[in-house]
Amino acid sequence: MVTLPSFCVLQHPFLALANINIWMVNTTHIDAQASGNKFYKLMPNIEYAKEHAFECLLSFGGAYSNHIYALALSARSHGLHSIGIIRGEAAYAANPTLRDAKNAGMEFVFVSREEYRLRDDAVYLDDLQKRYRHAFIIPEGGSNALAVKGCRRLMQQINDSLSVDSVAVACGTGGTLAGLVTGGKPTQTVLGFSVLKDASLALRVAGYLQQTNGIRDSADSTNSYQIVDATYGGYAKLDVELLDFIMDWLEQTGILLDPIYTSKMCKRLFEMICAGDIKSHTTLAIVHSGGLQAWRGMKERVIRLKGECFWGRIEREL
Repeated sequence: MVTLPSFCVLQHPFLALANINIWMVNTTHIDAQASGNKFYKLMPNIEYAKEHAFECLLSFGGAYSNHIYALALSARSHGLHSIGIIRGEAAYAANPTLRDAKNAGMEFVFVSREEYRLRDDAVYLDDLQKRYRHAFIIPEGGSNALAVKGCRRLMQQINDSLSVDSVAVACGTGGTLAGLVTGGKPTQTVLGFSVLKDASLALRVAGYLQQTNGIRDSADSTNSYQIVDATYGGYAKLDVELLDFIMDWLEQTGILLDPIYTSKMCKRLFEMICAGDIKSHTTLAIVHSGGLQAWRGMKERVIRLKGECFWGRIEREL
């Protein structure tokens, strides 16, 4: 069953001291198959695939990919086959993310890092389409023009419920950020917190906006979004400081952040507030884009860094 995002005001002592109001837009519960931003990105793609008589969804991801996980479960629930082009070795199929994807009927094709780098290459994609004639190919992370239009709907839902100056979201491939920008008001700024080192992100977001005619016709349209570095050592990297932040957030707000995206966004946002980069009396909405299933692949690292009791507290929230 599909539901709307939930909205709650964050109660955190730091925010009270800074005189900043933050709403958490929680999308983790929207759909049993594709929660979080994956719902908004995948549903338009699935609708397109079915309308054009495709029998299968094919996409790309790493061994712990939220996108691959959501794609497999969503494809099954809509009567479609799924194929995952997975970066890495077949042994990864035993991890919780890929195990669930396989149980949902996904067929895996494991490829080398060298081949995986071709995932956006036109010749490579053309060859894949010839091999899988009945498959609708979706880019890594689910980001394409259809996904941008889906994420535009999320921004409209936010603005239907809240009055905010800015909206913050974590970025991987940039589709969610672009969608929020296209759905925003001319007076709003969207902050995209990039969690991986990707020099092409800004260009890619601009491309999505151009594809969907998303450059707003206003005097300040060039300032409608900002990409902020929130890599903290690299994609999916964990350390004690980040884990302590996640636990403090959980204790103060009652909300568990995922270890890859929203946690780094929130940590960087708090640093910006502390530095005075966010003006006093600002009202923000921050998007919890899901991805909690990723914790399952972090268990050993979390225990090594913080111990069994810490992991037990996280596990109780999953």
